[in-house]
Amino acid sequence: MATKPPSATTTRITHILKHWPVDKVRPASVSIHNYLQSRLPQQSTTAPTAQAQTPGSQQTPQIQGLSKANLDALSSLLENRYARRYPLPPRLRHPASNPQHYDNVIREFDEAPDRDWWGRLRKRVVGMLRMK
Repeated sequence: MATKPPSATTTRITHILKHWPVDKVRPASVSIHNYLQSRLPQQSTTAPTAQAQTPGSQQTPQIQGLSKANLDALSSLLENRYARRYPLPPRLRHPASNPQHYDNVIREFDEAPDRDWWGRLRKRVVGMLRMK
């Protein structure tokens, strides 16, 4: 039995899955990777059903829950289209009251998943004993 080439929708989902960054803070059960993976058609090795063997019927994988608009939105987020079209002004990114705030938040999100028990305890104690 010859294998069919993947549909355009399946190809787009596969491209998004390959290039979407992994969020180390979000649980895997609710990640975009898990969601998109569940929307890909399953490769079955069983014989095709009688309905699929009818002449003239086009076999296209059924992608449930994802429309063309959904895939366009995911692609535009992946390409950073909105950040390039509407860049943040520097005063918003680095407010005068605390210019390093957002850089610290990003650094904390990067470091938090790899922190061990002692590191979490140390961070909590240092946060409680912070003095100015």
